[in-house]
Parts: sequence; structure tokens; C-alpha cells
Amino acid sequence: MPGFLPILIMLLLPGVFDVTAAIAVPSGESRATSPPSRGSIHRAVDVVVARTAVSEINPELFRGAIQKHLEREWGRKVKTVHVTVLEPADPVTISGGPVELQIIPNPTEEGLGRRVFRIEAVANGKPQKTIEVVADIAAMIDVVVATRFLKPEELIDTGDLKTVGMRVHQINHPFITDQDEVIGKSASRPLPPDTPFRAAFVKLPLVIKKGDRVLIEARRGGLSIRAYGVTKSSGQIGQTVMVTNLDSGRELRAKVIAPSLVEVEF
Repeated sequence: MPGFLPILIMLLLPGVFDVTAAIAVPSGESRATSPPSRGSIHRAVDVVVARTAVSEINPELFRGAIQKHLEREWGRKVKTVHVTVLEPADPVTISGGPVELQIIPNPTEEGLGRRVFRIEAVANGKPQKTIEVVADIAAMIDVVVATRFLKPEELIDTGDLKTVGMRVHQINHPFITDQDEVIGKSASRPLPPDTPFRAAFVKLPLVIKKGDRVLIEARRGGLSIRAYGVTKSSGQIGQTVMVTNLDSGRELRAKVIAPSLVEVEF
């Protein structure tokens, strides 16, 4: 065994002999390959994370959605709607891509002041989340006011009116916003300058006043009789007044047709 000892020493001492492995190939040849490196076993693996598209809804977007909803709902009742979002104060994140906000109608929540709106976030046609938004609602109108002091029964003309902006606290407010509803009517009470008009503050003008001389007309079929008289009360067109026939002295009940003209039935 003298030749075996040197071989054993070479095998045991590190770095003295490089051991390779022979791998058989189909051709019957053999080739030496190095063992796979340790680094390839622990190579980092790339992890792909699928990220879903998200949208961020800030309070301003909530405010705009609520304002458009209320403007459509109230139509011409108000001129301007003011919305202040109180909650949520921070943006809300919604997954699913671009989001459309839809107000869920709530008949129990109406009018101005502090209100709660339920808003549905819809992405790609599918509801994603319902958010409760607390907002303060205010409204402005263009109200008709007097430009000067108006006495009772005084006829109101275009120059007696102007329009100013005013904040209201209820949608069904009592104020007049169209000057055409006032022009040609008379004040039903004393109205100082800048007084906002209400329907109760104006009335149809008196076209006949007590003591006026009027023409009394009576018609039946093709027959017409006319006489003059004096009114015993004032009246608007369409109202009934008492009038005294100057020829007979009789008191008659007559309907006001126009200034200085009344009509009786017989």
C-alpha cells in the first residue's frame, strides 16, 4: 500500500486537489462541470404587485356635487346656492378608477342650514362606496325692494323698484323676486325705502274710489241702458261696489269693469 498513502494525503489536504464531477452525455463522452454556485440558489425574486387604480375625493368635489344637485332641485326659487362641507374634512380614497358622485335623494332632508347628504361613489358604472357628507347650506336671492317711500294705495312704477341680493333662511321664502309682479299694483301699507316686497305688501290698484262719478251700464241681450252715478265705495277691477244712480237716486250693486265704468245686471 505504499502508493495509496500519497493519494490519501492529497485528498485530505484542502486546495491540493480540485475534484470535478463527470456527467454523462448521450454521445458517450464525458465533460467536467463545476457545481452550481451558491449565489444562484439565493437569487432575489422580483415580486409583481398588482395595484388597483384609485381616486381621491376631496371636500371640494363633494361641495360641487351637492351644489349642482341643489341648483337642479330648487330651480328658479333661489339665485345662488352656497355649500360649506363640514365633514369629512380629509380626502376619501376610492378604488376602481375615475369616480362619479351621485347624491342619494332623501325627502326627510330638505331646506337650508346644516344637512347630511348620502353620496354614492360610482366607478366604471358600479357603486364603490357610500359616504355621508355633512354640509351647511345657504342661499341667495334677488329680491325686489322699494327705492323710495311708498304710501298706501300709491301706484307702483318701474322707477320705484330695484333688485338687491339677500340671503334667505328657507327655500319657500315670502319675498318677491320678479319686478313684473309689482309694477302696476299699489302698496297695501306704508313701505319705507329698501323694504323687500312680499305678496301681502301689494295689491291690485283701486281704479274707482269712493265718490267718483262713473258710467253705469246695464246689458241684457242686445239691449243696453246707460246712466251716470256716484260710487259709495272704492274698488278694483272685478270687484263689486255700491253706486247711486244720479237720475233715479236708487242704490245699485255694480261690478267694476274699468276706470269710471261699472256694470249692473238686470
